[in-house]
Amino acid sequence: MIMLSVLLMYISTQAVLANNELVASPHHQHSDIIKSVKDFIGESIGGNDDSTVITTKALDKRLRLHKCEIPLQSFWPPGASKSGHTTVGVRCNDDKPWKIFVGAQIKQYQQVWVTVTAISRDTILDRSHVALERKEISAHQHDYFNIDQTPIGLMTKRPLRRGDIVQERALEKPMAVKRGDRVVVIARINGLEIRTAATAMNSAATGDRIRVQNLTSKKELEGTLHENGMVHVNI
Repeated sequence: MIMLSVLLMYISTQAVLANNELVASPHHQHSDIIKSVKDFIGESIGGNDDSTVITTKALDKRLRLHKCEIPLQSFWPPGASKSGHTTVGVRCNDDKPWKIFVGAQIKQYQQVWVTVTAISRDTILDRSHVALERKEISAHQHDYFNIDQTPIGLMTKRPLRRGDIVQERALEKPMAVKRGDRVVVIARINGLEIRTAATAMNSAATGDRIRVQNLTSKKELEGTLHENGMVHVNI
């Protein structure tokens, strides 16, 4: 019984000593460095919610850094990306300064438009072609349509696979008028509206600038293409 009591006392003493050593460690805790990195990234990109997932590379267990006596400072190294794979610097600026770089990965998610079927080139998108889904958009550099935008009504410049995130660079406004088409030019002069027939000198989408040639005078004009082949010209 006495031996058991002595043994328990010894174990308790060792545990207290180990805990004291941990608290009084002269080295900075790796977990504190990682927290500094994640907090910094979240504050920098405004991603402290479930739309952003931040992971960091584990620090080498052999790494021993002086326990910083002031709060750590994290920073973006020159050229560091704020999405995908990146690097964040962490430094201690007390009387025993140090600096390290920590690898990280930033994954950002949004509701974006994706294709629900394979789509051929020169297809004008409608609601049967696309749907909103939560996708990782870290590598797309803002080249996508989110919930506040729509690709519907735009035309594909190349084939799209099923499940692709719809990218702005893959689409264009459909040509409402092609070169050589007959159009109607509308001009307003001193409060009067004048209409005349003309020929389109270039292809254009609704809202684009277009050059036209008056069928009678052969004079070339430039205006803005509206719906139904109407070209508004300022004279």
